[in-house]
Amino acid sequence: MKLTKIVFCLGLLVAGLCSCIREDLDDCFSTNKLLLSYKGDGTTELFSEKICRVELFVFDAENRCVNSSIIPQDQVANRTAQLPPLAAGTYRIVCLGNTHDTKIGNIDSGDYGQMLFGANDFFAGNTVSGNDSLYYATTSYTVLPYTGAEEQVQVIEFSSSHYDLMVEVAGIPDPGNGGGGLPALEICGVTPCTDFENRVSGEPADYLLETDYNSDGMLMTAQANIMRHENHEEVYVRLRPTTRAESLAEVNLGEFLAANPIIDCTRQEVLIPIRIEFKSGNVTVSVPEWYVEQVKPEF
Repeated sequence: MKLTKIVFCLGLLVAGLCSCIREDLDDCFSTNKLLLSYKGDGTTELFSEKICRVELFVFDAENRCVNSSIIPQDQVANRTAQLPPLAAGTYRIVCLGNTHDTKIGNIDSGDYGQMLFGANDFFAGNTVSGNDSLYYATTSYTVLPYTGAEEQVQVIEFSSSHYDLMVEVAGIPDPGNGGGGLPALEICGVTPCTDFENRVSGEPADYLLETDYNSDGMLMTAQANIMRHENHEEVYVRLRPTTRAESLAEVNLGEFLAANPIIDCTRQEVLIPIRIEFKSGNVTVSVPEWYVEQVKPEF
């Protein structure tokens, strides 16, 4: 009698596991994959060089998020991501790259213009020092009805969602030698978020940059990522005393870029380098010489 029950239970288990080979295929899914790609401004694959973490979002025809997950690291390393089991239909896939300290909000809004990603500190109301080096990708993906062991792979192309900003301030006395302390370095008026159409969004915000100081060269430097804002004329790099609001130096980013067309903000990979120098009572603003030497041969 016991043997009969065991055989019966095993039969039910096998039937359940094999249900997708019967006429009812509702619980069966094809294998659907994404080939992750980022080529920047050229034709060479740069994905593994630029992107090390990917968050995946799947939306149905009504813009409802039916799945969100972090793609396993081995799949990111292999540039091949497996989608979750999905019923037949057409979906929109959105992937975000390098969301280490990034918050994603309003996923359930049903409006891609309201789905935003930005710095954790910004959403928490804290001081922001910059963004992750963010990348964005989207594609429409049609899952076919299951008829067997189908597998389909579709390429999804990433685009940059950030600018790299590097600021160097030369001629600042060593604060340890009676210099009165290092000034604060800000970038003001930046757009803090990007939506799920890869468009900047949100009210302008001010970032307080993290700086390093080299006493031998009296050089303060800062490097940060900012979103790819559209209106450069509203953005300023500002150097000010830490205890007062007035500026020691202020650079309008729109005017700086117009004066230095060697910096091409239409490219995917953009570094905006700014040198502020105090010398003999004067303040000069320029593109660092090392950047000119690096870019000019191909400019």
